[in-house]
Amino acid sequence: MPLSLDRNRLPWLILAIAMMLASAICGLLYMDAVGKISGWIGLPQYEGYVPRFQWYAGLWSGFAVLFPFLAALLLGLLKDTGPRQSQIDHSTVFPETVVSQEWTLATAALKYLLRVAISALASVALMAVFIMAVLMFEKLGVRAR
Repeated sequence: MPLSLDRNRLPWLILAIAMMLASAICGLLYMDAVGKISGWIGLPQYEGYVPRFQWYAGLWSGFAVLFPFLAALLLGLLKDTGPRQSQIDHSTVFPETVVSQEWTLATAALKYLLRVAISALASVALMAVFIMAVLMFEKLGVRAR
């Protein structure tokens, strides 16, 4: 059964994708700060900038790690919102099985960790797309500055 997006679910999906995009951008800003730190360490004229870039690197890495977790939470909200697709009474079709509370919590935690992994992989893929786009534009002679 295909997953249909209604008006209640679409904003959560857009916010989750925005969080993945923000994670990719923060990852690229982290790599920029680390590159500046490694290039400027030991140069006396840039010695005052290094602590500031170290602080920026910590900030961007924290956001780059935090945003996939938030995107996974939003993807979980995407799954739980909206009306049910089928209104079948499953109690007549299948006998009710007793599931312990531990299994229910473990299943929910594993589903969340799977959504975190998907969000992190999407963020890494978006970083690769950004890097490839910049390389393509530089090959074409288009510069940002």
